Amino acid sequence: FVQTTPVAHRAVAESSTGLCMKYKVAVVGGGPSGACAAEIFAQEKNIDTVMFERKLDNAKPCGGAIPLCMVGEFDMPETVVDRKVRKMNLISPTGVEVNIGDTLQPDEYIGMCRREIMDKFLRDRAIGYGAECVN
Repeated sequence: FVQTTPVAHRAVAESSTGLCMKYKVAVVGGGPSGACAAEIFAQEKNIDTVMFERKLDNAKPCGGAIPLCMVGEFDMPETVVDRKVRKMNLISPTGVEVNIGDTLQPDEYIGMCRREIMDKFLRDRAIGYGAECVN
């Protein structure tokens, strides 16, 4: 896995009287983008974060392919990856073929994830930092 440096968060500005602002943030959607946004907001002590997701068990019908660098970038455990694809042939509706994997190094792969598992992992991490999830 690629190691990344955690995102440094800005310091919360305080007024001259020592009072600081308290914010409430609503994140609509608990997919990868929403869960990651909720995680970042939830780490701020002066932000109450609520993440809204209508379908927590969403088995989204998509390929679920993520590049290896994203596993490290999002600090996800390898258990989130369902299959490691090293060769794949994609054929467009117009018949154009693209061979995926020709440029991969022997230790690299394209991670195929089940969205219901990956999304839950990312949401649970946001909740662990203090985000509230509303279904």
